[in-house]
Amino acid sequence: MDKMGFTSNFLSDAPEGVARDEIRLSGLSLETVLGVRPDERLSPRAVIADVRLFLDLGPAAASDDLSDTVDYAALAERLRAAARRSSFRLLEALAGALADEVLSDPRVRAAAVSLEKPGAVPGAEVRATLFRTASNKK
Repeated sequence: MDKMGFTSNFLSDAPEGVARDEIRLSGLSLETVLGVRPDERLSPRAVIADVRLFLDLGPAAASDDLSDTVDYAALAERLRAAARRSSFRLLEALAGALADEVLSDPRVRAAAVSLEKPGAVPGAEVRATLFRTASNKK
């Protein structure tokens, strides 16, 4: 399993009816206000995101044209901006908001967003992962 909890055989990770092609952004550093305790709400903190987009990459593979796929550099900046603007108490809520941002591109059929909150629990890695499809985003 990788850090997001997925098997190495990614073809089996996508649910039935979802495109099996994917783009991954791993280790994306985000700054956001996040936490339940008052001291956590005082200033932004680092959160590490791993994001998987499931979509049909066939058009881009055939055309070699950026307009036929998701511009992952632009997506990374949108996710950073969304995190900077946010102020959530729970890691799960931030993951849901970021999944919605990923799914705002109609080409993306599903997304998995995994967030790590370094230092949240001494001696442990804290990670929350959400999977959303375009049809079940909130």
